Amino acid sequence: MIKLNDIVELDIIKPCYGGLSLARYGEDNFVVFVENAIKGEKVKAQIISLNKTFAKAKVIEIINPSHHRIKPFCPMYNACDNCDMGYIEYDKTLKIKNEILNDIFNNVVEKSQIQPPVGMNIAMNKGEELLNYRHKVQFQIRQTKNSKRILAGYFKKNSHEIINIKFCPSNPSYINDITQFIRDNFKLGCYDEKKHKGLLKNILFRISKDNGDILFTMVLNCDEDEFTKYFENEIFRFSKLIMKNFSQIKGVFVNFNPQKTNKISGDKSLKTLGEDYIIERLGNFQYKIGHKSFFQINPYIAEKLFNAIEENIKKNSYILDAYCGVGAIGIYLSEKAKKIAFLESEKNSIEMLKQNLELNDIKNSEIFFGDAKRVFVDFENQNKVFDYVIIDPPRQGCDKEGLKAILKLTKNIVYVSCNPMTLKRDMEILISHGYKVKSIQGFDMFPYTHHIETLCILSNDSETPKSHD
Repeated sequence: MIKLNDIVELDIIKPCYGGLSLARYGEDNFVVFVENAIKGEKVKAQIISLNKTFAKAKVIEIINPSHHRIKPFCPMYNACDNCDMGYIEYDKTLKIKNEILNDIFNNVVEKSQIQPPVGMNIAMNKGEELLNYRHKVQFQIRQTKNSKRILAGYFKKNSHEIINIKFCPSNPSYINDITQFIRDNFKLGCYDEKKHKGLLKNILFRISKDNGDILFTMVLNCDEDEFTKYFENEIFRFSKLIMKNFSQIKGVFVNFNPQKTNKISGDKSLKTLGEDYIIERLGNFQYKIGHKSFFQINPYIAEKLFNAIEENIKKNSYILDAYCGVGAIGIYLSEKAKKIAFLESEKNSIEMLKQNLELNDIKNSEIFFGDAKRVFVDFENQNKVFDYVIIDPPRQGCDKEGLKAILKLTKNIVYVSCNPMTLKRDMEILISHGYKVKSIQGFDMFPYTHHIETLCILSNDSETPKSHD
């Protein structure tokens, strides 16, 4: 009988979603999920958690290593869990993700409908780099008790202990320099989570791949009134100083987050200096992006994803881009659309969307503001039907009632998902209502991590849409 802290030999059977691999132990084939192991390896592992149905183990010795195992490219790999596949050759990580997608969807669709994942192009002469892909960076900020040394980085896995990141190969290199400048020059104090005191909680960077421009945000442990009374002048001086030293920074913001919360930022922000937005370019289109705008973190893969969506859209279609944000996907499809409708519930995103439509001189558009479920009901009452509905929901997937409302609006759904498990759940609902999966394909939005962005194309040929506005 396996026990906690036992050290056991395991043969790794297959990868699983979430960054773990599957092994079985003993005569009863007890399930053990293993960290940092590759299919085909034999490892010695220690049991670190245990319940009645499965255990979790960490590798302490690799008996027979895979030839796909490499030395992690990041010196912080053992401490930081962000690149949890950083010990595997890149091409192999894509094959692993393909195997995971096939395993997740094998009882939902035919294997032939699952296409191999689209990965990064690592050829330098094509202007793309495998690393430095993250164009939104968020660092937690803390301060040592005695020396008052500022720490900036990520939390260790399953903890709130800061890893002081001085070099992250996933981020553009100049972010490391700017972060060090903050460590050396910010003098107003940093957040102490236990005492809920100290000013600077987090720092955020939004970066343009097109020109390297940056919007920089300081998340503060105070409200707007406290900021105006105690900190405004010093923060303004620091904003001037950091912009003087780093020409890439085009705008500086403060965000107010005085609550005890795991949320990175609060609801309210102020600009202290500079521009309101930066410009990103994907394909033939430009996008204004604000400091809190939702936009794909990896613009290299985002463009490939958008191209794949475009290939599945017929010309002169009436398209609904639901949960549209600043309009990234819909604008990219505008040349193929007869008309494109944008639906968004967040006011700042709607304002940025309007500017992006104007920036790209898009005339064949209409905008709907409000809660998606309510607007879907309004569409149904108006007999509004779309040739395609594009949905790109958060990790928890679509609201069940909202998804059922979409059924009445279109026969063609383009589903972009950052969580294949909730995609599977939502697909099963759509399939039960007559939709068929045409294709599923992964996109490697987060290289060297277990995360998989997935594009699913579904259609229902039982009826033809009857109404177009």
